[in-house]
Amino acid sequence: MTLYIDVIYGLNTVVTASLLYMTGKWQGYEFSLFRVLFVALITSLPLFLWLTDYGAMLLHPVSQVIVCICTVYLAFGFKRFARFIKTTFTFYVISLLSGGAVIAMTWFWQSSQLLHTWKQTSSWATLDHMHGLLVLSTLPVVILLTQITKHSLKEEKRNENKIINVRIQMDGIVESVYAKALIDTGNHLKDPITRKPVMVATLSVLESVLTNESLESFSTWLNAEGTEGENPWNENVRIIPYQAIGKEHGFLFAIQAAEIEMVSGDSSHILNRALIAFETRAVSSEDRFQCIIPPEMVPAE
Repeated sequence: MTLYIDVIYGLNTVVTASLLYMTGKWQGYEFSLFRVLFVALITSLPLFLWLTDYGAMLLHPVSQVIVCICTVYLAFGFKRFARFIKTTFTFYVISLLSGGAVIAMTWFWQSSQLLHTWKQTSSWATLDHMHGLLVLSTLPVVILLTQITKHSLKEEKRNENKIINVRIQMDGIVESVYAKALIDTGNHLKDPITRKPVMVATLSVLESVLTNESLESFSTWLNAEGTEGENPWNENVRIIPYQAIGKEHGFLFAIQAAEIEMVSGDSSHILNRALIAFETRAVSSEDRFQCIIPPEMVPAE
């Protein structure tokens, strides 16, 4: 199969521009698409060395590192050394991921029995002559996966910043329990009389201080809205009304705990006689936290 250097140059330009676009988006740069395309055009020029006796130099790791550093520098500039190194590393990682995606797509096209049958019956093209289109068809998939991954990591980091450690002391008899709590601005539960905010916690946080029988009985008490089962802290119950989608009027049973200590980093804050509404279901599908705490219960930094 004959390969034309101008076709390879154009293909390399598109690939480099796409990799720079993904790198810029990942690192949060403000950049011009025209600049990214222009840099891709310039940094793809070394390909023409293959027409000379010096083409093999492009395969040397040092040459590749130099081209990579120049590409990142021309596209995004240099402000801080640490960020420049991070951007260069990101460019390398995205390049490796894109190369892996192209290899996977190539294997799929070459091993698929359905596509092999189509190849034998097609009268206008054969898959062996479509490597350029194959690479280009892979790029949108890589860009989409990169954006999805970036969004997921941002959301995870944002949620991690809202998760704190809590210590719950229900009374002076049982030991303290420890859990992770999500600071949720959407939690507006309050005691209608005292206007105290209410923390929501999954019932499983009490497994270390209650026996299996007591825990099951307490779960029955919550599900039956106090008509069955037994509540170990029945004298400290508060009724908390709430509204939710599909349910205009409802209420939760909140227990007044002796104290709740919230720990964030090196600082801690203790709330005495705080209210906790227990749920028999998990409050996090991934079990990343066991409590949901309103911002009013967290002291301002």
